[in-house]
Amino acid sequence: MAKDEQKSRALIQISLDSSPHEELPNHLTLHPFQYKGLVNQIIDSKWVGLKINELLVVEYYSRQT
Repeated sequence: MAKDEQKSRALIQISLDSSPHEELPNHLTLHPFQYKGLVNQIIDSKWVGLKINELLVVEYYSRQT
């Protein structure tokens, strides 16, 4: 378990170091030194600004089982 945790922390640190420090949306909170991120509230998919066909997503994942 400790080996996986160290590996995960290393991957998270690499991601934090390489990503631009943009302002997070209001529904997310990041605690980089604790390696934690929180979702403060559930948002409506319309707020994201992506055109996603939910039926295709459900179909894709239903075939994965």
